[in-house]
Amino acid sequence: MKNIVLIGFMGTGKTAVARMLAKSLGYHLVDTDERIEYATGMKLVDVWKKYGERRFRSEEELVFKKLQNGEGQVIAVGGGVDLNPNLFTYLGKDSFVVLLESTPDIIYQRLSRKNTRSMLGKKVTVETVANILAEKMPVYAAAAHMRVNTAEHSLEEITEQIIGEYRKTK
Repeated sequence: MKNIVLIGFMGTGKTAVARMLAKSLGYHLVDTDERIEYATGMKLVDVWKKYGERRFRSEEELVFKKLQNGEGQVIAVGGGVDLNPNLFTYLGKDSFVVLLESTPDIIYQRLSRKNTRSMLGKKVTVETVANILAEKMPVYAAAAHMRVNTAEHSLEEITEQIIGEYRKTK
């Protein structure tokens, strides 16, 4: 497998885990949300507000197409990857896909600390998180080679677990 792709709901730690994995493996770190911001020159929420979900998803797909031939990458993807099944075809076939999970309570706490993520204008409650998570989980789980609960382990433990399983695929 050429790359490691981290998927999961927002607030599950994809960016933090990706940073540590990339550093530990000497891989290139890619955050698809950051790539969209760079390509558009706008914050994600502003792209969404100004142009809508369709444009946002189009930008997301372009980023995935560009990444699909790369190798030695740790790729943290946005939490909405489940909404476009094509995205998994770009990265999933030659990549080790890891689903990062957490409880709705922990996700809510993490999102509350980061005021920059408002779930695109929706009022964030534990119930909202639980409901959206329940909708997304079947798609996330079907795409993953491995699942890790980030509420139960330290960043170091998560990184070690992923690297151990990833090396088994090489």
